Amino acid sequence: MKQLALFLLVTTIGYSQTISKQVIGTAGKTQSNSNLKVSWTTGEPVIGLMTAGGNQLGNGYYPALDLQALSVEDNVLDVQLRVYPNPTSQSLCVSHPDMSSFGITIVDLNGKQLYSGIINKDEPLDVSNYTQGMYMVTIENTTSNKKNTYKIIKK
Repeated sequence: MKQLALFLLVTTIGYSQTISKQVIGTAGKTQSNSNLKVSWTTGEPVIGLMTAGGNQLGNGYYPALDLQALSVEDNVLDVQLRVYPNPTSQSLCVSHPDMSSFGITIVDLNGKQLYSGIINKDEPLDVSNYTQGMYMVTIENTTSNKKNTYKIIKK
């Protein structure tokens, strides 16, 4: 039994490996007193690359990412758009010097859609049956799909 334990101990020690703790650091220090020793560093741990199935996997700290913008398109309508009166109690009007019809969506602050449709420039939208409070009104250009959102108070 002693020989088996000795054999297992020797083979375990013989085939074990150690990983050195290396850091590429910009700052660091070791402080100690009679009871404790503290070492710290700031930097990047040195970690080797891993490969699996012909693919190279990286691990560790990557200080830079190659980011690209997906879109730089401006989806906001021209500021000439007017939504009035605000606050309102009966109707809501939308006007723009060049556009004659608009897509409109009215949503309460809980996210519930109350109205969605198309209105004309000189045609007021009746909001008298809505309860008092604040609503988000999104106006959309039906040809370019650009939109603006406004806060409207129903009194």
